Amino acid sequence: MFEGSGLALAEFLGLAGVVVTAVERERDGSWSLHVAGPVVACCPRCGEPSGRIKEFVGQRLAHLVVAPARVTVHKPRLFCDQSGCEQGSFVESGPLAARGARVSTVGRKAVGHLVGDWGVPVSRVAGAVGVAWCTAQDAFAVVADAAGVVAFGPVGEDTVVPGAEDGVTEAGADAAEGEGGGPVRRSVSGPLPPVGVLGLDEHRRGRPRYHRDPDSGRWVEDADRWLTVFVDHAGHGLLGQVEGRTVAGTAAWVLSQPAAWRAGIWAVTIDMSTVYKAAARAALPDAMLAVDPFHVTQLANKVIGDVRRRVTQEHHGRRGRADDPEYKIKGLLVRREEALSPAARGRLLCTLSDLGDRGRQITAAWRAKELLRAVLALAAHRSGHPITRSDVSNALTRFFTYCATVGETVPEITVLAETISKWRAEIANAVLHSLSNAATEGVNRLVKLVYRTAFGLRNVTNQQLRARYFASRATRPTWLHTVNHPAAGGVIS
Repeated sequence: MFEGSGLALAEFLGLAGVVVTAVERERDGSWSLHVAGPVVACCPRCGEPSGRIKEFVGQRLAHLVVAPARVTVHKPRLFCDQSGCEQGSFVESGPLAARGARVSTVGRKAVGHLVGDWGVPVSRVAGAVGVAWCTAQDAFAVVADAAGVVAFGPVGEDTVVPGAEDGVTEAGADAAEGEGGGPVRRSVSGPLPPVGVLGLDEHRRGRPRYHRDPDSGRWVEDADRWLTVFVDHAGHGLLGQVEGRTVAGTAAWVLSQPAAWRAGIWAVTIDMSTVYKAAARAALPDAMLAVDPFHVTQLANKVIGDVRRRVTQEHHGRRGRADDPEYKIKGLLVRREEALSPAARGRLLCTLSDLGDRGRQITAAWRAKELLRAVLALAAHRSGHPITRSDVSNALTRFFTYCATVGETVPEITVLAETISKWRAEIANAVLHSLSNAATEGVNRLVKLVYRTAFGLRNVTNQQLRARYFASRATRPTWLHTVNHPAAGGVIS
């Protein structure tokens, strides 16, 4: 056992071979250690050892300490001098931990931040520190609660969603089922910054879970496979989640927020989902709806693939093969026309020309896709100059005219034109205001990263808390902030 040894302290901090001579607190709140090494060293050029000192220099290094340890707090047990008290004696609660605690306050906080801020699995942190899984999870729950991240369920029981059938929301229906074992729509929220553009999207949470109702014998859903996310496009990250992807559940989460916060939302970005369109109209009737341009292009590329597979099946009576001409150009068909080299463009057009009627139909779908891309390319952040609504309307008219003439005999193009017609206003809004759902997709990727790191989460509430906290780190001070030191090798006098 070492007491007060600088060598032992250095070993504990991962600085083997040196001695800690001083510890000081910097102005930014970080800690600096001063260490000293051996005096005798060899010359890097000739290799001769030397112990004659010319001067002392300081080399500043960044260092991270992750060192689980057992701490023994030596404190007295005190008598209670109150004659009528049944306590008799007691041990005081020191600054390191509460009375009877098995983990220090600082250690518990570090465990919570490792889980929440660094995304380390709870089981990994618990195993490294030597505590139970529930202890590490409770530590994270305390950190999340301190950050204002709170889970709820069911969401919006008393919220009436305008436009819902019979005036009953999904959450209200769940509450009405009550003892019948209906699903509880769990949600999570937290501090809400002012939001101008709200993004809606969904991701798959995991497998659905059911239980059998003992009274009716029916299978009742315990956990939905989908989660709906609400994202701020200004960079604040994930605002909240609600279980499922329904109109009532999504609208109920928005309506449960303060009216002043909802009034600041002027636009809602979504993919081509009628569910989220109806939810946005119900909860934010004055907000503008915009469709993500990526999903519009994705739909057009899907139409090209559908046409190619259909004509191949009709001509050959089988699926496409690698040596089929139309299969060889499938990658060129989904690329941007302006990104094709002259050789690639010539190969594409020649192959389509040689395919006869099959090539005509595939060409029609490809041209329709490029005309739709031309509409999206009018956005100011792409074209570099301002546009008007008439510019977007004229570009859409060219697309619809082509689909109604050249693409009239191709059923997939007709369906594409009908779909774009239904979303015409939302597409125009996205182009005019340069809006997309890219921020929401990025947050969705972070959320899925949390799920993959944890190898899946069965508890929906824990899953929502982890995702909400991790995907909103930009709204909080960094747990371990970067310390800016002078350049390494500087001389400290």
